[in-house]
Amino acid sequence: MKIPGAGWLRNRDGKILGAMILAYLSIVVVFISILPRNFFDEPLSTVVETADGRLLGARIATDGQWRFPPADSVPDKFMHALLTFEDKRFRVHPGVDPLAVIRAVSQNISRKQVFSGASTISMQVIRMNRRKTKRSLAEKITEAILAVRLELSYSKNEILLMYASNAPFGGDVVGLDAASWRYFGRPASNLSWTEAATLAVLPNSPGLIHVSRNRERLREKRDMLLSMLHKRGIVSNQELDLALYEPLPDKPYPIPMEAPHLTDRVMREKGHIRAATTLDYNLQRQVNNIVRQRHGVYTGNRVENMAVLVADVKTGEILAYCGNVYRADDKRHGSSVDVITSPRSSGSIFKPFLYAAMLDEGVILPGMLIADYPFNFRSFSPKNFNRTYDGAVPAHRVLERSLNVPTVRMLHEYGINKFHHLLKRSGFTTVNRSSDDYGLTLVLGGAEATLWDAVTAYMNIAQKMNSLTGGSAITKLSYLKEDISDTTDSRDFHLGFASVWLTLESLANVNRPEEEADWQIFSSSRKIAWKTGTSYGNRDAWSLGVTPEYIVGVWVGNATGEGRSGLTGVSYAAPVMFDVFNLLPSSSWFEMPEHDMICEPVCRKSGHLAMELCESMDSLWIPRSGIESGRCPYHMKIMLDESKRYRVDSECISVHDIVHSSWFVLPPAMEWYYRTKNADYKTLPPVHPDCNKLPETTVMELIYPKSGMTVILPRKIDGSDNNIIFHTVHRDPKAEIHWHIDGEFQGTTRGEHYMAVKPSRGNRVITLVDSDGYTIRSGFIAEVKGLP
Repeated sequence: MKIPGAGWLRNRDGKILGAMILAYLSIVVVFISILPRNFFDEPLSTVVETADGRLLGARIATDGQWRFPPADSVPDKFMHALLTFEDKRFRVHPGVDPLAVIRAVSQNISRKQVFSGASTISMQVIRMNRRKTKRSLAEKITEAILAVRLELSYSKNEILLMYASNAPFGGDVVGLDAASWRYFGRPASNLSWTEAATLAVLPNSPGLIHVSRNRERLREKRDMLLSMLHKRGIVSNQELDLALYEPLPDKPYPIPMEAPHLTDRVMREKGHIRAATTLDYNLQRQVNNIVRQRHGVYTGNRVENMAVLVADVKTGEILAYCGNVYRADDKRHGSSVDVITSPRSSGSIFKPFLYAAMLDEGVILPGMLIADYPFNFRSFSPKNFNRTYDGAVPAHRVLERSLNVPTVRMLHEYGINKFHHLLKRSGFTTVNRSSDDYGLTLVLGGAEATLWDAVTAYMNIAQKMNSLTGGSAITKLSYLKEDISDTTDSRDFHLGFASVWLTLESLANVNRPEEEADWQIFSSSRKIAWKTGTSYGNRDAWSLGVTPEYIVGVWVGNATGEGRSGLTGVSYAAPVMFDVFNLLPSSSWFEMPEHDMICEPVCRKSGHLAMELCESMDSLWIPRSGIESGRCPYHMKIMLDESKRYRVDSECISVHDIVHSSWFVLPPAMEWYYRTKNADYKTLPPVHPDCNKLPETTVMELIYPKSGMTVILPRKIDGSDNNIIFHTVHRDPKAEIHWHIDGEFQGTTRGEHYMAVKPSRGNRVITLVDSDGYTIRSGFIAEVKGLP
């Protein structure tokens, strides 16, 4: 039997049920989606710490608040103090505490005013997120709903961390970590019970934290909380007695600034993060002290800036980063400049790479003589630091003494383009102009370098040698712990083991008399390969030292570029470097790479591979490529009379009376300077009076101007041409030289052969004739700068 209207009822019930389900689902969807995706998106401070969490520095957030990025957890003392004061049943309620609501309603009704609230920690987190919303009963209900939703998405510990990271602690301080440093000068994990209680009551009344107001009210709330903790058995009797006597915080502490320039770099390169760095906290502070002490001395010469970088060679981790002398209250002397990343004139710090490269290619051997006398190339005339010349210097001594003139000669032979490419491959990123633009000045400070790049390049040299004994591959420098696993450099260091080891051995021979007479004070029981550098005009002083374990780089000067008298790498940067090395553990030394070397007889006087005429030899380890360097060119066979006082030949003396001898003979220019520094050097004996003329070696050499050279004529004040000094040398100290330009006699010189001349502009030929008729001719171009 059909019931009238039953179909309509079924349809109506179905619609109602569908509507109820739809409404329920809508509520569920809304409930799920009402929680903001980015819960807290306020700007954060940049926080820089050591790997074990010690604060090195921080920068305030862009909204002017000290708001540290969230930590990993909430310290136990603050957690107990906070839950005791704000939310005793936090661990068991679902976001809203019914008992607290009942209590609050009852108290507010009985007192006929709002006496207490019922906000849980979760509700307060929601309130922090919706802080711009007007307070009302409807807003309170919304907070309760959202708090329940919050509890469904996050764990209790995560919610506690949200609260601790975003709660207001008075003034410009937000979050527990920032508050702990600002009010107590220590991390939150090291707070006492009194300090934890003080911070726990502040978010409820952040205005209480004031150096002169509300002090007693703050003390009352703090002491009340300490008593509550005692009653709950969290704080012992003794702890309570001691806690009640602790003073309230005074004026805020400054945020630690142990690595201010690294903090700025982190903010610039990584943004507003909490950065766990590779720095060693104690070493960083000790390096800072060294910098401050040395700076106190150097300012007497108006040298205002200094930078130090210390790294672990094996890992590439930065252990100390002092970008400059930190003076927060002094903006006049460029103390805010991070010199570690600032390009500065490189001085002599590229020289070891040239030496190693030439060894690697077999162009030179360590003891091979390099010419050291005045050198001119396209109007470039380098000078040694002490303005003297040795005539010829062994290659390793050129590096050890950091001699400029022989180094430039070496670069001229090696090739500017090749050296330019080598420096870029070695990690010097600021060598970014063309090699032609730098010219031969490239090896004497014509290019710029940063301390970061210099430490990288020298560290790669040490890492190359460490790989012989199982060391890691070439790695990059890194100041962040998170980057260490990704620091392997895909490029292999391009110089061979033997050349690198010999370079390090030379750099370990402490001897810098060209720059500073007191270099001996730096000798120590530890072996360190170190190189100094001084830029033109005494603007930059460098010192880099490396062992198998550590690399220390130092720069000293003025960020403004002002040069100062006496500012050299040895006198200013090296003392700082050795001070820092004294803080580090002693190191071993690099293993000799015998597999990449051969032991060969080498001429003792010339340093070249020995030949039969070499009267004295040494067996030395050299790179395998050195076998191609060529035999000694300076030993020649001569014929002497029986007294060995004169040179002769078979046309003027009987063959039976001739004595054959090997003689070490340098070219005239080298010889002229060399014999002034080497008393044992023997010049060629004179020709026997009975001999008319012998096949002669070169006896005279023009130093300036060289053939084809353009000579710039100096001008007087009145605009007329001034004299220019030409220079030549002769083997015979008593020789007379007659000077001619384009056939016109200029004068005669004896002893030291310098001639003041005033050539006409254009192409000219200089002719020199000695007393025996030996003649040399050379063409040059005379010009006035700026004029055709």
